[in-house]
Amino acid sequence: MVKIVVVCAAGASSTFLARRLSLLASDAGFDWDVTPSPAESLVAGPHQVVAVSSHVATDALCESLSDRGIRFVVLADGVTGGFGAETALAAISQFLESETVQTNSIAEFASSKGSTS
Repeated sequence: MVKIVVVCAAGASSTFLARRLSLLASDAGFDWDVTPSPAESLVAGPHQVVAVSSHVATDALCESLSDRGIRFVVLADGVTGGFGAETALAAISQFLESETVQTNSIAEFASSKGSTS
């Protein structure tokens, strides 16, 4: 199961988006646990991706998330509340797919060099 944490500014819109994403993800067959959270309380976790609303994705916040080892994706401008949840679902699933491809490529490269990382 992948834990998706939705972050926005006030909290209400992240709750609406999390609920809508949860339904869409379930319908699409994704094993996701989608919850809202304030940015201040985020901690790095295994199998966790933070979806940050574009209006709160400042350079400082993104740098802070990166420095703390938190995997994150910034959502498109039109994603707010429950609106644009389909776009958010596509962005998050694409992010997860690209991470899987990258991880597999690194493992394949290490294997070809006789290393097991």
